[in-house]
Amino acid sequence: MELLLASIEQTASLVFRMGTVMFLSLFGVELLMQLGLMKYLKPIGKPVARLANLPSESALAFLAGIGSMIAAHTMAARFHEDGKLTDGELVVTGVLNTVPFHFKETLTFQLPIVLPLLGIKLCLIYIAAFWLTGLVKLGFVIGYGRLKIQRRVEGRDAFDTLECNPDNQDCIPRPLRQIVLDVWSARKNMFRRMIVLLGVVTLVVQLLMRSGAMQVFERLITPVTALFGLPPSVVGPVSAYILSPTVGITYMSNLLGGQIVTEFQAIVALLAGSVLMIPATRLRRTLPRYTAIFGLKFGAIICGLTTVLSMASRVILLVWVLVAVPVSTGI
Repeated sequence: MELLLASIEQTASLVFRMGTVMFLSLFGVELLMQLGLMKYLKPIGKPVARLANLPSESALAFLAGIGSMIAAHTMAARFHEDGKLTDGELVVTGVLNTVPFHFKETLTFQLPIVLPLLGIKLCLIYIAAFWLTGLVKLGFVIGYGRLKIQRRVEGRDAFDTLECNPDNQDCIPRPLRQIVLDVWSARKNMFRRMIVLLGVVTLVVQLLMRSGAMQVFERLITPVTALFGLPPSVVGPVSAYILSPTVGITYMSNLLGGQIVTEFQAIVALLAGSVLMIPATRLRRTLPRYTAIFGLKFGAIICGLTTVLSMASRVILLVWVLVAVPVSTGI
């Protein structure tokens, strides 16, 4: 009973502290989006498309990706079906549509979730991993576009056809009270899931750590962790990370809090785990979604390209951490 009570007390403290930060960050970002402040990012769309020799339809789809990647992909597929995008332009646009995700995740995932769980230093490295992936993808799009895609003269700019739909809530002024209600409605279910997941995972981890159950796993995975010079205790969170980054990071946060691992060991383990997590999530979720939108051929190509680029970015950052950060000094 004493073990259970101690675990519950530690879990409650952690959930309250992190839940407060998650609430403020999650609903704060949603409020900014509801107020329409994200629209000021739109001027970057056309220059990026021009650099890659892509038509205005690609720029329009790319900007849709700031709000929803699925909306961006659906728009690009429709342009391709209408003959406004060639096969090559469709593939490059599909990769380009994923770029905003890696920067938007700073506001929607890294700051509200990673920061309170791992602290500022590890959060910055985690943010760097996402930003690097976005820049690598952007570099691929521009390089491939300039080398392989012939810039064509457009008779009509895709942006000229845009009209404000009266049914769209962005076209109708809303009082602040309604905006706040819309923010709560948009994010309340996600916040509840986050808190429940945080509480359950933290409680289970606390019970396992305090009962000594983790020692069983430590004896089994020593040869694996020895490759990076990591303690066996990181295998649990790495395995969890492959299935769910939030669960893995929460698990690792508990190990950090208990001083079982150092910050250096934690970030190396998470970066190594992310290299394995990327193809696992692409096969489980992304590939079916992409083939449904783009068709089997182009869906597989776009999914394959984004997977390779994402994995390469994580490997680059992992190597940098291993080489640039002395193990003895930590981070």
